[in-house]
Amino acid sequence: MPLTSQAIRKFLEDHLGTAEFRLKPIEKGGSDRSFYRVFLTDGRSFIFMRYGTEVEENAYWAQINRFLNELGLPVPLIIAYDYRQRFLLTEDLGDEDLYSQSGAPWSKRRRYYLTALSEIHHLHHLPPSDLPTDLKLCPGYDPALYRWEHNYFMENFVGAICSLEVTDFFRLKWTHESDALISRLQKISPCLIHRDFQSQNIIIKNERPVFIDFQGMRMGNPFYDLGSLICDPYVNFSDEERHELITFYYRIAEPDYALSQFTVYFWEAAAQRLMQALGAYGFLGLQKNKPDFLEHIDQGLRNLTVAAANAGDLPVLSELAQNCLEKRKT
Repeated sequence: MPLTSQAIRKFLEDHLGTAEFRLKPIEKGGSDRSFYRVFLTDGRSFIFMRYGTEVEENAYWAQINRFLNELGLPVPLIIAYDYRQRFLLTEDLGDEDLYSQSGAPWSKRRRYYLTALSEIHHLHHLPPSDLPTDLKLCPGYDPALYRWEHNYFMENFVGAICSLEVTDFFRLKWTHESDALISRLQKISPCLIHRDFQSQNIIIKNERPVFIDFQGMRMGNPFYDLGSLICDPYVNFSDEERHELITFYYRIAEPDYALSQFTVYFWEAAAQRLMQALGAYGFLGLQKNKPDFLEHIDQGLRNLTVAAANAGDLPVLSELAQNCLEKRKT
């Protein structure tokens, strides 16, 4: 059945019980999905999502949503789902996300962040053996995926955005450092991770965070999620605020090693995540003609310089990030 506006209208009429509604497009995100806010005449509203076939993981969203709901994690309520037409109707959580709170004082924001970290810890803490056997997830992080993110960063950010020409000798040094970083990331016991755990994917509803855009969930390094949130290029943090969040998660995770080692693991994974994010900004901004992503490049790059420096064993990446900063200033 063709995905036409008539098909959308019938889907909504069938599940809302009325033909009296209007749709307003929601311009957000970088995937091949379309979002609309559905307004009813009685004042209620819902979110309609239509997803494409360009990215396979989009089809995983509904099943993952139900799985997370069964775990008691905060996710949107599904009203209706048609997998053949790739239509979803969910509750409307509103427009207030952590990103929209970025200008608020830390005394207000910190509660949202601490709650979000507490909730994601439940996911990280879930034993892999407890996963449903029929739950479809993206392939987990392995050396090939980490390396792909490095290449994605080099091509779409270092080359396309910064116009840096990397010498063969420098590339060789980076290959050795990259392989060593991947090896260290792989030593952390894998768990379920959100994979895009940043401020625009955490909605504030009734003063509590609700998670969205989790279709890329997979097995991976929990510090990748922490780096996504605490080194989020969309939001500015002070050193003290970051330290508070890192220390808070350390205390609830209760690992059998010192906070100093935990912090090194954090900064290494944050550097990995920031390389992926900067590569995505370049790709989406230039290749997919979504210039809004380009606005966050400078903050993301500053975050990468901080992460690489704090990790302590990434001198080549630190030099590369500094070179990119200088290039961006010219």
